Amino acid sequence: MKLTEPNPASGQSRIDLKRYFSVIGRYWMPITLFVIVVTLIATLLILAITPVYRATATLLIESQASKTISIEEVYALDTSKKEYYQTQFEILRSDYLSEKVIEELGISQIREFNNLVGKPSARDKLLAMLHQVEFLQGFLPKQKPLTDAVDKGAADQAVLKKFKSHLAIEPIRNTQLVRIQFGSADPVLAANVANALGQAYIESNLEARLVATQTASGWITDRLGELKNNLDISELALTQYLQDEGLIELDDIDELAGTELTNLTIRVAEAREKRVAAESLYSLMQGNGAGSAALLSVPEISNHPQVRDVKNAETDAQRKVSELSKRYGEKHDKMIQARAQLTAVRNRANSVINELARGIEKELTNARKQEASLITSLANKKNDYQHISSKRAQYESLKRDVDSSRQLYDMFLSRQKETTATSDFESVIARFTDKAKTAQDPFRPQTTKLIVISAAFALLIAIAGAFLADAYRNTIEKPDDVEEKLGLQHLGFLPRVKAKRFKNTPLDHTLYLDPDAALFSESVRTIRTSILLTLTNSKRKILAVTSSLPAEGKTTVALNLAQSLAKMERTLLIDCDLRMPAIGGRYGLPRNQAGLTNALVMGTPISECIYHDDESSLDLLPAGLLPPNPQELLGSPKFAALIDQLKQSYDRIILDTPPVHVVSDSLLLGRLAGGMVLVVKAESTTEKQINFTVSQLVRHDIAIDGVVLNQLSSKFAEEKYKLHYGYYNANKQSDDALEAS
Repeated sequence: MKLTEPNPASGQSRIDLKRYFSVIGRYWMPITLFVIVVTLIATLLILAITPVYRATATLLIESQASKTISIEEVYALDTSKKEYYQTQFEILRSDYLSEKVIEELGISQIREFNNLVGKPSARDKLLAMLHQVEFLQGFLPKQKPLTDAVDKGAADQAVLKKFKSHLAIEPIRNTQLVRIQFGSADPVLAANVANALGQAYIESNLEARLVATQTASGWITDRLGELKNNLDISELALTQYLQDEGLIELDDIDELAGTELTNLTIRVAEAREKRVAAESLYSLMQGNGAGSAALLSVPEISNHPQVRDVKNAETDAQRKVSELSKRYGEKHDKMIQARAQLTAVRNRANSVINELARGIEKELTNARKQEASLITSLANKKNDYQHISSKRAQYESLKRDVDSSRQLYDMFLSRQKETTATSDFESVIARFTDKAKTAQDPFRPQTTKLIVISAAFALLIAIAGAFLADAYRNTIEKPDDVEEKLGLQHLGFLPRVKAKRFKNTPLDHTLYLDPDAALFSESVRTIRTSILLTLTNSKRKILAVTSSLPAEGKTTVALNLAQSLAKMERTLLIDCDLRMPAIGGRYGLPRNQAGLTNALVMGTPISECIYHDDESSLDLLPAGLLPPNPQELLGSPKFAALIDQLKQSYDRIILDTPPVHVVSDSLLLGRLAGGMVLVVKAESTTEKQINFTVSQLVRHDIAIDGVVLNQLSSKFAEEKYKLHYGYYNANKQSDDALEAS
């Protein structure tokens, strides 16, 4: 089906909407009938539907999480997340709430939701009647009575499924509101169910939070017992450890041990300094020798108070001896006594010095012993301190265990008291903003809307079917199809004639000259012009007109084409359809009128066989008597000689030939004429039939001059005529001038 056609004004393609409207116009009756039938059936079905009333309740779901207890880790919801609201919506859709409402309102005892109760409907009665027909039982659903728990459970599930199919939970976008919608044939029941489901949701949340609180409280109580037992065990272990180790307070012990270690470290350092000093002195003393004079060179000995005193006494004794020696002789008693005193002083000095040397050595020994003793004490103290540190680590571990157990116990004890004191069971997370009210008008079916939709849908289906049927129509419907589908030259078209005088009779020779048939005569002139232009460079005088099937209008085309040519040149129209001749009848000639067969068989002079029409200036050679062997006559040398003879007298000879599909006479005439004008009846002859005709002509080397489309739709023909009206007028004036000349 072609979607566009060329625009003569712009040379561009445009959507061929008229083509679609023409298809709809062609099938308007079946389209209308289909729409009416479907609409009536849909109306009956819609009116038979039980009306359903919908009630809507609106709930507000609070954004704050419910506080069943203060310890949020036990039971808390993050309401800032989208999942929270999705969870609430799914709870509203849950089977638990639906079953609760079903039981509360006795839904299972209502016929609408349970087919096993109440009076059977017309459908159930029909199914029961059909079940009585044996061969239909295998195709119908089985009917099972409620005889056991399994069947009862299945029935409850069926009621629940039917109930939920009537239920709709619709969250309102970007709000905390949710609509609870329920549909039922009973508007009061619909409102009651919507309100009952909302209330059941609120109560279920309260119950869930109460259970959660009780569970949490019980869990905390049990946990408190365990924690108290753990605390007692930890405290007992710490006390026992302190008793076993003889410890009172490790903090004081640790401080004392630290102080002792510090003092010992200082004393060891001092003893080490003292020992080093003693060793230095002793080394110096050993380096100066063992004599008293040598020992006096040691500052520590020479500066000793006893040594200074002895040295002073020795100096006094020496001075006394020196003074006495000036007075007395060596043997004088005073002199002897003075010398003896000096010797005694010197002996005492030596004794003191030696005693001091022995004291230095003894001091070195003592310094070494003291340093070693202090080092040993420091090492022992360090070992004791390390032992105390290990005890401290164990003590701190036990103490931490006691502290953590006490803190955990105190926290749970506080939570238990807080839960008991502050649990808010009466608060709710949802409330009604609008309760459902009894609907006054049914929600469905929307009778008017459904009927309109059904009619529109039926119209669309009918139009689609019309286009589908039109797409499968492989006929030639418009001039453009000739070149697109057949690939042949289009010479022109003849419109469908609606004159009442030709309703039961074929078109005669008067139509071309009828001033009321301007469109028809103009179409004939267009065909004449196309043919003349096609044969401009050819010397052919003979034009053969044929068709694929009978009643396609080949005789009408040949007759009117001959009349139009007769206005310009001497033209002869020969009726070569010797089996079903029609030319004579179109001109009202008697059946015994001499014609072609008389000239060929009986030798009748050709001048006696030709009929001249004064009104159109056209010469006719009718078929004459019907021969028994038409094909032999048309293929005989006499016929060919007759045609050659007539060529001498006429400028143009038109041959009306039989259809190609019926007989092969036209193939002989086509070879003789040198070409064929093919007539196709619009919207009738199929492409297959035309292609067969074309293949027959091509096989016998017969040229196809072009195609004339006959009985074209009047609307399409008039549109073409109006579109090219100016060109037609110019063409007509040119033709009139040629005819006049």
